[in-house]
Amino acid sequence: MGDLRNMTNIINTAVLRCLLTLVLLVVFLKGSVAGETLSLDLRTAIDISVENNEFFLIAKKELDRADGQIMEAVSGALPQVTGGLRYDRNWRVPIGVFELDDEVVSFKFGTDYNYIADLTVTQPIYSGGRTFAALRMARVYKKMAREMVIRSRQDLKFLVYNSFYGTLLANEILRVNRESYRLAQENLDVAQKMYNQGMVAEYDLLRARVAVSNIEPLVIKAENDADMAVSNLKNVLGIDMDVDISLVADLDSSQFILPPIDPGLAKAELRENRPEIKISQNETSLSRHLVSIAKADYRPTLSFSTSLQYQAQFNEGSVFNKKWDRSLNSIIMLSVPIFDSWRTPSKVKQARAGMIQSSLREEAVLKSMILDFEQNLGRYNEARKRLSVQGDAVELARRGLSIASVRYENGIGTQLEVSDARLALAKTEINRAVALHDLAVGYAALMRALGRDIGPVN
Repeated sequence: MGDLRNMTNIINTAVLRCLLTLVLLVVFLKGSVAGETLSLDLRTAIDISVENNEFFLIAKKELDRADGQIMEAVSGALPQVTGGLRYDRNWRVPIGVFELDDEVVSFKFGTDYNYIADLTVTQPIYSGGRTFAALRMARVYKKMAREMVIRSRQDLKFLVYNSFYGTLLANEILRVNRESYRLAQENLDVAQKMYNQGMVAEYDLLRARVAVSNIEPLVIKAENDADMAVSNLKNVLGIDMDVDISLVADLDSSQFILPPIDPGLAKAELRENRPEIKISQNETSLSRHLVSIAKADYRPTLSFSTSLQYQAQFNEGSVFNKKWDRSLNSIIMLSVPIFDSWRTPSKVKQARAGMIQSSLREEAVLKSMILDFEQNLGRYNEARKRLSVQGDAVELARRGLSIASVRYENGIGTQLEVSDARLALAKTEINRAVALHDLAVGYAALMRALGRDIGPVN
């Protein structure tokens, strides 16, 4: 016995040591990972969002709901088994009275204690078509749930595209403003030296100082916008706000260039692929089945049930030493609706109105999807043209700033030329960054409008 206890203590000690080691290992790993930066490219960002985004996970659970509705519909055609136990206590037993040979006779009708245990099996035979209509509705809803998941996935991927390139844009605007501030500060230093040497007037020095003061608020705003963009991206990805992230992106605009799109073929493609259209079609199908269910109230119902019952009745003693009487009965029930105060016609009328509404919504959804495609195609083409117009504008603006700075340092140019050249460079860089962002987001929006999968190009 002592050996057994010693063995038990040894095992418990070993288990505790393993658990303690595991806890320390987890804490160590968390501590080591906490200080690292998560490197994100677009593909990784999309994969993380699909795994973590709460709204997409909620949409996926709709498939489980649809499976449950199918099982619920099937159960309507299967036998139902119920059991029960009933206890009746008569504090005063009812008395029955009748007249026999001019003599009134009274007797107790029942006992003080009554126990009834029963087991009933009920099998629907015909329910007016409700069961089959409900099953068809559940299957249609399962199809609709799949399309809802596809739509949610597409919307999430587009949101990741928008947030990912929006963060890149915010970071680029911050870089441009910081660079512009640095250049303005360098120009101020040059103006100060030239002023000290009597080469320029005080006006030039004041203008250089004003330029630095004007750019500083832009840097502050750009820093806040960049922080907000990163937070928004983390929220879309479903990751912790304390995690540091670093974006890795290929900014080659050629990856977002699509071959010419034929509007006629594109409209046929979106009719075939857009989940919103398929969802509206399934909603119309559901409304038709609702009409069938409403009409089922016009039809009779037929069911069969069998009940096994045990009953104990007594006035004194305990139920455990009493004899239980057994009975078995079967029932076939036919119910024919005759008049329900116009309840069924009202339900049918409402269901038909809902079906017409669904059909109209289906047409409206189709039109809105075509409009969505045309608008996104226009935005995409606009972004391509804006980006192509930029061309070498950034390099030309840099060269212009360099020339203006050299001219000013040599006493040929003016402070105004330097300020204009610096402003032109910042504006050109920001315009190019915005055009690239709009092209990337426009590409994703056009893919979604066509019903194609939104994913990294490469």
